[in-house]
Amino acid sequence: MSTLLVGECSEAHLYKLWDADGASEAEFEAIVARALGCVYQNYHCIVFGGSFRLENSISRPDLALIANDFSHWFVIEVELVSHSLDRHVVPQVRTFRYGDPLPDCISILVREMKLDAAQVETFLKVVPRGVAVIANRRHLKWEVALKALEVQLLTVAAYRSPSGVEALEIDGQLEVFQEHLGYGQFFATDRTLRFPRSVKLPDGQMVINDQNGSSSLWTVARDSNYAWVTKNAGVPDLTNNSLVQLVRAVGGQFSIRPSLSL
Repeated sequence: MSTLLVGECSEAHLYKLWDADGASEAEFEAIVARALGCVYQNYHCIVFGGSFRLENSISRPDLALIANDFSHWFVIEVELVSHSLDRHVVPQVRTFRYGDPLPDCISILVREMKLDAAQVETFLKVVPRGVAVIANRRHLKWEVALKALEVQLLTVAAYRSPSGVEALEIDGQLEVFQEHLGYGQFFATDRTLRFPRSVKLPDGQMVINDQNGSSSLWTVARDSNYAWVTKNAGVPDLTNNSLVQLVRAVGGQFSIRPSLSL
């Protein structure tokens, strides 16, 4: 039995680990939602049962964690390790990771995020989605299987004091592998992309990857209204006045791709 001491040494400050196998999945999901909502305060944590389809399989997750700036989001599956990994967990998270959201995802996000349907449809199309399983305890087999699917694994544990005060522990941290940074417009006459001034790009020279995977040098400069991103040499393979999506990947790599916005 694990015990936490919080503050002064007294019986009232000793928090004992709650039986990880004693909770129902619904009880554990409520614990996870409280923990995520507190620790990830730059996100909206919502109950999310939208459907995802992969081939003939349809699955629904438990929660979603959506960045306040809508740059990325996580689909969260809450699981007890007493459940079957191969028959239950892996098929579900494979669907969330590689499948397509169905229309009920739109209606749920419209209700929970107070956005209109067109905004949500664009969000589902263009904003990078991560998938995570949050379990009630660690299991090496789960870690190996989920890592192979590019799915993250965290655990949440609950501790309680003699007076019933709760302490929650999250083991692990959600990693952001890709972020949507916004849209820019391309002007062929001067090989330049125009973004809002607030776009998360540093001024000066930087490397940006194009939609074909080629890297090249660009220069970022700002005026009072816009950030102007100009290719140093050559003309990008983009149509004049077209929109591009700017994405930042893990490690700080920036990429542009033709926009899929509505």
